[in-house]
Amino acid sequence: MKALNIANRSAAVLGSVALLVGNVSMFAPRSALAQSAEWTKITENSVKDRFFVDTSSIQRNGSIVWYWEYREFPEANNALIEAKVDQPVHGAVMRWSADCSVQSQRLRKVNAYTTSRKLIEKFDYGDTGMLLRPKQGSSTYKVMDYVCRSPQKK
Repeated sequence: MKALNIANRSAAVLGSVALLVGNVSMFAPRSALAQSAEWTKITENSVKDRFFVDTSSIQRNGSIVWYWEYREFPEANNALIEAKVDQPVHGAVMRWSADCSVQSQRLRKVNAYTTSRKLIEKFDYGDTGMLLRPKQGSSTYKVMDYVCRSPQKK
């Protein structure tokens, strides 16, 4: 897994940070408060959806881990969003909390994006977000397992 270091990018530039994956350039939106991100590709599934974790966002408190994930979808994936949106979703920046002791996680926030990385809508679920226990071997499980095994960045 190759960490993609993004250092001190201006949040004013469309609230996005450039990611370089091999010879492919893409933009992963991020929080305006973030000063840098370290995106690591965790996995790619059979339909070519790609899953990344911002390793600099990993925060631990005992068995509870908070982190940001970016998912890129070559085909629209509106099923990811619980509410109806009027445009195809091709990317999502997601805030999760995971309880590593029981291998469950809760979706806290989602920023949904078009294929051209334009923001469609932001969703803030807080404590009412979807709670799930990912199936072992699934892409979601691989991401959660990665963050549960990763140390907190200082």
